[in-house]
Amino acid sequence: MESSEAVPTDKGRNQQEARELSVCQTTEELKTWNLNERQQQLVDASGLGNLKYMGDLAINRTVLRVFCEVWSKETNTARFHDFEMAPSLRDTAYILGIPIIGRAVTTGAVLNMSSEELLLQYLGRVPGSKDCRGSRVKLSWLHSKFSQLSEHPTDKEIACKTRAYLLYLIGATLFSDKDKGYVSPKYLPLLSDFDKVREYAWGTAALAHLYKALSMLASSHSIARKRLFGSATLLMGWIYEYIPAMRPDMEDDPALVVPRVCRWAGHAISQPAKEASDIRKAFSQLRVSDVNWEPYKGMDPASIPNMCSAPDSVCFSRTWLINFNVREVYLPDRFARQFGQEQHPVGDVGGFQRHQWNASVDWSLEYASEIKHFEQLINATRPDHTAVAATCKTTEDVFTPASTAREFPGLNLLAVVESIKKELPTITRFLEQRSLPVEVATSFARIHELLEDSHLKEGNAAVDAGGDGTSELTAPHPPAIPPCEEAIIGTADPHGPVPDEAAQNGSDHPVPECCDK
Repeated sequence: MESSEAVPTDKGRNQQEARELSVCQTTEELKTWNLNERQQQLVDASGLGNLKYMGDLAINRTVLRVFCEVWSKETNTARFHDFEMAPSLRDTAYILGIPIIGRAVTTGAVLNMSSEELLLQYLGRVPGSKDCRGSRVKLSWLHSKFSQLSEHPTDKEIACKTRAYLLYLIGATLFSDKDKGYVSPKYLPLLSDFDKVREYAWGTAALAHLYKALSMLASSHSIARKRLFGSATLLMGWIYEYIPAMRPDMEDDPALVVPRVCRWAGHAISQPAKEASDIRKAFSQLRVSDVNWEPYKGMDPASIPNMCSAPDSVCFSRTWLINFNVREVYLPDRFARQFGQEQHPVGDVGGFQRHQWNASVDWSLEYASEIKHFEQLINATRPDHTAVAATCKTTEDVFTPASTAREFPGLNLLAVVESIKKELPTITRFLEQRSLPVEVATSFARIHELLEDSHLKEGNAAVDAGGDGTSELTAPHPPAIPPCEEAIIGTADPHGPVPDEAAQNGSDHPVPECCDK
């Protein structure tokens, strides 16, 4: 939390560089909320209860300030001497202890609704003008009005004050605003039904928010104080997990627990003071052998809560990370070693636009194709976390250029064969009179789609190979969805497909905040 930041005491440039970075995350009052037993049950059921531990981790602003210098806004990775790294979806699930699997954090329910209307509908009261800034509300107002229950609270009071606590919780930890101490009420519709809060991929949205925050810092040339409005706890914990040279001194070996933030928190640690120049030198000299690529290797799988599941079929697949207007590309093939995979050469990534909030835009529709791709990854994973075939079809694939298809001509066919094998048990059950005809028809429809999809790709590859190479990207089109069979681990192109810059820019109607090209 801000008040416990482990800022080195050395004077001079080190202090100046630390002051240049402002951490917008505000967790000082997290533990001052009084929740009764019923409220605590609702918070635990929401899947967000572990966020209360984020206030225990000391933040070293000097380390984070120097880390921002190696961040690439084009690839959403930190680029070191001869390799890349980045906080992943798995890291988010384990370090923070929140779900990364579920529905995208967005909704059209806030369209054309003012912040006052949202607050009145879901919390039962509206702040004064001094407690608002634009469409955002002060976290301190939420704390002052909702942190205490009456002696005999009604069900409505419990619901409203618990909802206010959840809004405070995510605003203070995951989605901190550039104006420190504020949160947008746009999340309230997603917090309205306590039984469905955990159905959203809050960790995925938090990672998108952090990626955007780092990219904003990487592209900022202002001499004014830089502001990190993503989860500083997630980034700090991730650095500790993977880069031993940056870890604090600890009396005992930290326990292998989830959330992993508890591993680095407490009073038994101290952060050695380091000059910014020393940290910068350490990052410049960092090599593959200096990184702890498998920080979770010793964990007992049974100790990982179900809501923190992080299967490879999701975490090691290229996709989009969505948090309302925030859309960030996720490229785990660029840091494959974090998943125990061999690192293959990777190419450049086309630029995409980052957008400011616009209340008149339905972001669930604006990013429909990106949301569809992410949710197909989720739906292609069984409860036992094994990948299954998904039935999607696309003729425009910005993630897999024709050059990749020509280089690996048998890859799509192999993926289709493996996917078809998944449908054979249904047909077998039908022959044994244990399956309905409609199920068999569905299986054949899926097989037909898979074969047709493969045929279209082979045809497109042939046209690309024989064409003049000038007509493929002339017309802009929205970001398309990668074939689901290529998102399954074991069949994906190890070199990774790259987004199509022209295709993505063609779908961006609102005014861009910055354009990465």
